[in-house]
Amino acid sequence: MIAAVADAVTDAVPQRTLGRVQRTLTYLVILLMCLLTAVPLYVMLLVAFQPTGAVFSGGDLHIIPQTISFENFTELLTETDALTYTYNSIVVTVGVMVLATTIACISGYILTRFEFRGKAAFSRSILLSYMFSGIVLAVPFYILFQTLGLLNSHFALVLGLTALLSPLNIWLMWQYFETVPISLEERAWIEGASRWRAVRDVVLPIARPGIVTAAIFSFSAGWNNFLLAQIVLSDSEMYTLPVGAALLLGRDAGWETAMSVSVLICIPPFLIALFFQRYLMLGINIGESG
Repeated sequence: MIAAVADAVTDAVPQRTLGRVQRTLTYLVILLMCLLTAVPLYVMLLVAFQPTGAVFSGGDLHIIPQTISFENFTELLTETDALTYTYNSIVVTVGVMVLATTIACISGYILTRFEFRGKAAFSRSILLSYMFSGIVLAVPFYILFQTLGLLNSHFALVLGLTALLSPLNIWLMWQYFETVPISLEERAWIEGASRWRAVRDVVLPIARPGIVTAAIFSFSAGWNNFLLAQIVLSDSEMYTLPVGAALLLGRDAGWETAMSVSVLICIPPFLIALFFQRYLMLGINIGESG
């Protein structure tokens, strides 16, 4: 009996040691990932909010800010076309959000509530089409828009981004509409409501979290896109903010200007992540359950 207890204790000690080692390694990996994310962000903010040359003044690197200055942002907004680029990004982003989310809601509802020939093949093609990256489709998009005479227009960029984003958004809304009981619509029909009214007054309010999630994904695609915008847009006054930022850097702009425009690009996604965390997690959870 004593020998058995001693063997059990001996086996438990290595298990506890192994558990501590695993937890330590996990924490180290998490810490490393946080540092890889936090350090570039800190450098970006440090350079952007310091006067020109303050970070590297006197041949030394000053990682602790001595003062906070908006000089770089004032110069960026008054001496460059950053405001024009920002306006263009807002136009494109709003267009992508409205069009992509609307298409996703209509398609997701149809896939959930209707049976039609080829539905299974269409469903599989949604996920299959999402496997194609924007790089693969860049040249076909260029040829298509050139044929249609849509090059160098925000409308073409909105159409292209919507096409790239639709598979993900349609699949997201499809999975979410699956969680809305059809009995709620049937009850509205019994009370005399049309299908459209039942969708508007019953289904869409319940599906609001999924709709917001699709809109957030659409916002991210519209605001952050660089590749397709660079291919479709040729006039600098039509550039969105990411393409305009690359243009500014190509003009030998200083680090202060580069970091300032980077902050300008990062502000909206940061606010979205800050105030809409639960919707982002909803998209992740639906993805896991799907």
